[in-house]
Amino acid sequence: LTDTTKFRDVPLFWGSEYADFKGNGGGSSVMEGVLGCLNLVQVSSEGVMASNESNNVEVGGGNKPGGDYLHLSVVMAMGRKYINVDTTTKDGIERAKVLALGSSGMADVIYSSLLQDVSSLFTSLNQGRMFVLIRHPIEREMARFRYLRRGQFERTKLNDWQRGNLQDMSYVEYAKSEFARDNWMTRELVNKRCNDGKGEDGRACASLDDKDVHTAKEILRRKALIGLYSDIMGAVQHYGRYFGWDNARKGGRFEDATMFCFQNHILEGMRKDALGGKDLDPNDAMEHSDAYVALMEKNRHDFELFTYAQTLYKYQVELS
Repeated sequence: LTDTTKFRDVPLFWGSEYADFKGNGGGSSVMEGVLGCLNLVQVSSEGVMASNESNNVEVGGGNKPGGDYLHLSVVMAMGRKYINVDTTTKDGIERAKVLALGSSGMADVIYSSLLQDVSSLFTSLNQGRMFVLIRHPIEREMARFRYLRRGQFERTKLNDWQRGNLQDMSYVEYAKSEFARDNWMTRELVNKRCNDGKGEDGRACASLDDKDVHTAKEILRRKALIGLYSDIMGAVQHYGRYFGWDNARKGGRFEDATMFCFQNHILEGMRKDALGGKDLDPNDAMEHSDAYVALMEKNRHDFELFTYAQTLYKYQVELS
């Protein structure tokens, strides 16, 4: 990519569905830093909330919620700038597509966990450039468990029965339950989603094979700017160098004040990440524990992808 091309493309942060919610996990810490430290305009779910809009509306019909529903606009929330569309839901992405978000030039960074859906916002003339923060899949799923146990109902989209069950579960019980995901990252990359044991068509989840893993690896190699949760500050600098944020363009570094700001967001995210586990036995989350083994069995393809991503990250950083 030429510098002109990569600075024109819209940065697309692809992460787990809970990464967008304020202060939860490494992904959210990066997005909070992008907003709070770099003052960029983000597209996620917060813009719709800030403009008092609802996504439970079919595009082109139904009751129109409050706010400037028929046009893209920048809204403020807690001193931060968002666009009034929601790229964390399918309906929201469809609305963003109708309003030509991808070619609007209004977004500095877009967040979504729905990679296949959000990709439809872009064209060969108006492209997105995916960047990711990849975490060890077992750590990722355990962090998700802690979030689901403590997250707000409207955020987690759990019903009372599900929330009650999760509150009473141990790490082991969660790992062996239907709540624990099966190779989320690989499935999203190859478009074989699986939720609660069912695919998007309501049937049993499609199986994954070596060909799917190879395809997922190729997508990461060819399409993604890789960051690792285990080197989250290094990942932030890697993103900054690539996208030209702050003074980090062309091999430079963030300003000291910007790095300090990111560090604060990341530490706060890690603090909140631990809150959901305060009544859990930490030994159950250790390597070789029953919970760890059960989650690894469900996420062995994601582990292979994670191992490959570690190599990609090292290679990309050396080139940047």
